[in-house]
Amino acid sequence: MLKGIDVSNANGLVDWDKLKGNIDFAILRCGYGSDMVSQDDKQWARNVAECNRLGIPWGVYLYSYAMTVKEAESEAAHALRLLKGFKPTYPVYIDMEDADGYKSKRGGTSKQVATAICLRFCERIAAAGFPAGVYANKDWAVNRLNMSQLVNYSFWLAQYSTKVTYPGEYDVWQYSSDGSLPGISGRVDLNLCYKDFSNGCVPEITGLTLDTSSKSMAVGETYTVLARCQEKPTVSTTGRDVIFASEPRLDSKGRGWLIDVKGLPLEPVARHGHIMVTSGGQTVPCNFTVL
Repeated sequence: MLKGIDVSNANGLVDWDKLKGNIDFAILRCGYGSDMVSQDDKQWARNVAECNRLGIPWGVYLYSYAMTVKEAESEAAHALRLLKGFKPTYPVYIDMEDADGYKSKRGGTSKQVATAICLRFCERIAAAGFPAGVYANKDWAVNRLNMSQLVNYSFWLAQYSTKVTYPGEYDVWQYSSDGSLPGISGRVDLNLCYKDFSNGCVPEITGLTLDTSSKSMAVGETYTVLARCQEKPTVSTTGRDVIFASEPRLDSKGRGWLIDVKGLPLEPVARHGHIMVTSGGQTVPCNFTVL
């Protein structure tokens, strides 16, 4: 279990040197709402620089004002613009709440739309190579979001209590908004993390594994291989007249990398080919028979 905080411009100028020995991680607000520079968090650049200087693992959150999936696209673009050149250890979260009543004053969002907003944000973040997640309090998680549709992403639960009564799974628990720590003037949010994010976007995976070792396929059929690894793999093909393998692309669910393999027409007999997938110094074959 790791101890952490989340901070924004509201916490002012944080003395990270004083904080270093008191926390294991920090989740930093990068901004709020759609992709406008005026809505960047004023302390974002400094907070990131200080965490990197001191070796404090950090994640990100963006406070959402999205009422539509299209607005969620802009919010994802907002986070990605500010993340250029950085590599957070912890996920990039969409903050789903309505602290200032913006959403309720506009009629609110249905459970379906709110869930779709989270999905679109997380899909875009994951596709860019970052771990993604959703922040919400217990009420939102139980009544306003369909959490079963968000299981592929990290969940950061807010419930100010001495124990969690939320019935679902979560990685991070924000248990207080009334914390006090050296280096921060005033109150600060306190969190506990129960998952090791130190390996990046697919922390549960070590090394390289493939979802299949052998596959029969028809001419013209495409089969997608999931390479479970953190670093982008390289792919070589034996039997280029038998199969074609695409450039690996990041899986939107954060599970690894996807490689499309297609059976090529040549002769009306069974033919064999394979791909060799290499990542992190490890190479794994995947064999195909084209019928």
